[in-house]
Amino acid sequence: MSVYKPLSSNRADVLHAKRVYGIWYGVALGLAFSIFAWGIDAYLLSQANTIFPWLKFFGGVIPAVIIGGLAGGLSARLDKAFFAVLIWAVAALIFAWLTVMLPLQITPRLLGLAEPGLKGLLHYEYYPEFSARIGVAFAWITIFMFISGLLQLPLSESAVFSTSVLGKVSPMLISLVLMGIAGTIVDGLNNELLRNPINELDATIQFYIDNQGKEVDLKESRRMHQGSLRAIHELVTPERSLIVSGHNEFLEEVDVLVKFKDAWVECQVLYSQPVNCKQVGQTP
Repeated sequence: MSVYKPLSSNRADVLHAKRVYGIWYGVALGLAFSIFAWGIDAYLLSQANTIFPWLKFFGGVIPAVIIGGLAGGLSARLDKAFFAVLIWAVAALIFAWLTVMLPLQITPRLLGLAEPGLKGLLHYEYYPEFSARIGVAFAWITIFMFISGLLQLPLSESAVFSTSVLGKVSPMLISLVLMGIAGTIVDGLNNELLRNPINELDATIQFYIDNQGKEVDLKESRRMHQGSLRAIHELVTPERSLIVSGHNEFLEEVDVLVKFKDAWVECQVLYSQPVNCKQVGQTP
């Protein structure tokens, strides 16, 4: 059964308006995904003395909004639900690739450019297991992009002919919610596994600083993994910056690099629990 469209929907100006709306629909979708997939992670990292915590977000939001805008505009131009779903499926695959490769491969390279002192201290590797991570991310993102793709054309139709601001914005809000859920899920698949070790190590260092010269209960000391700082305690300073310097294929074992006032220190963190630290260089 064909869907009825107003006669005016075939006018050149209306077609142009729908295509422009489609572009903004995609841009909003990409932005929402970026905020939840990388933006919240960046904010949380900024609270844990992390080096360039927003680098990953800016590295992801730019391609995400471009891809979203292209997908939304092309879907509106073709004006067929089948093509819209297909186009958004391709976009979902690119988004899935970004969610895995951005934190595990791309950001380390950007860090090396932004902080020359990190040269030679980062040892990220590419593992075949990353393909499985991309597949899982793709499966989740596709679900929400499939829905967004199906909704785009009918929602855009009503938005273009709406005379109210709410009528024009509300269709985008639905997709914002969908992509917010997708972004939150993929954050848990990758970023959280790299963020928790930084948070835990930063808390361990802060506990040491707060209790220097004090008698600390042995159980509390063990709970805060103070033994991991035994080899480098004389290097610990309140001024510090942390960044992930490497990991294993399953992100269970993560190495965290810490820049103190006079030294670079690398700490092994296993299942988000600091194990041991060693000095790996001098700061300028």
